Amino acid sequence: MSEEEQRKTGEGAALRRFPAERRTIQQLLVGDGDFYDMCEELAEAESALLAAEALPLDVREARIAEWTASIDRLVGEIARALREANVIRIGWAGDLKSRR
Repeated sequence: MSEEEQRKTGEGAALRRFPAERRTIQQLLVGDGDFYDMCEELAEAESALLAAEALPLDVREARIAEWTASIDRLVGEIARALREANVIRIGWAGDLKSRR
């Protein structure tokens, strides 16, 4: 899979979970390698969860539980990254002067 295809797959996974955050997701995918990796991992975990449903009964439940937990963790990390990206930092006037 090409890098562009991977980006689109990861973007699609994030957008399915956070459709109102389209713009922020697209910005982070370009500028934040960690966010890109999280979205790519989410897409892979979703695919693995679908594949786990076809496994033999003796391992199916365990694999489904593992992939569901992984997806939940990644969704939480992505949500946190989106919240942090949407924070506007406000400093004191004196603090702003010292940055110049």
